[in-house]
Amino acid sequence: MRSASSITFLVVLAGGIAMGCAASAGPPPSAPPGGAVITANGLAFDRQELDVPAGRAFPLLFENREIAPHNVAIFAEGSANALFAGEIFSGAASRIYEVPSLAAGTYRFRCDVHPEMSGTLVSK
Repeated sequence: MRSASSITFLVVLAGGIAMGCAASAGPPPSAPPGGAVITANGLAFDRQELDVPAGRAFPLLFENREIAPHNVAIFAEGSANALFAGEIFSGAASRIYEVPSLAAGTYRFRCDVHPEMSGTLVSK
């Protein structure tokens, strides 16, 4: 049986390791000119809706603020085939994806590694 001080030490040690593995929350990044920005943290995107320009390619700044691998993929409603799938990478890091032109309309976006991380992309 472990003593209370041993258990306390293990809890403090685990908390310190977890804090060391977590990425900085910091302020949200700025969108690149003519583009959009989205952040992953805590196995979630920072927004459920993303507005992008219609009819032209655009840069999408994706910031992964945790060590888990993530990406952003874009799908037409009802389709299982991605119109665009950004590189999967572990954080803390960021990438600027060059997303091809999308017609005006509503699309889905998600993380391919964690499909529960999802939202709506509106191209207008």
